[in-house]
Amino acid sequence: MPDYRPHVLSDEEINLYLQGDRREVDRLILYSLNRLAAAHEVQTKECAVHQKREEDWQNDVERLGGMEKINERAEFVNELIEQSRARRRMMEKVASSGLAWALIAFLGFLALAMWDSVVSAVKAKLGG
Repeated sequence: MPDYRPHVLSDEEINLYLQGDRREVDRLILYSLNRLAAAHEVQTKECAVHQKREEDWQNDVERLGGMEKINERAEFVNELIEQSRARRRMMEKVASSGLAWALIAFLGFLALAMWDSVVSAVKAKLGG
């Protein structure tokens, strides 16, 4: 099977064209036409594939309700994400606040224990 892919003519092919041998020129013209047809066929197939992808994408968008609905859902999801982040920040504040109060209570307990220890030591020294 001949190769009909486009290519640059060789020096022999150019000489055949220039010499004007009718059968050879006709053969080269037919080969050139076949090459053009093959290139056109490849391009047409690529365009068909691209067009099919575009149609599939349009169908998917329409199935999802169109670009307006997609944008509405995207905004809704962004709001949910922002609410989730706000809730997480609030929970982090609650957790850090609870930790701060626990630390204050622990330090108060230590202070009270030390106070009781000091009072006991003073009473023991004073004999009472």
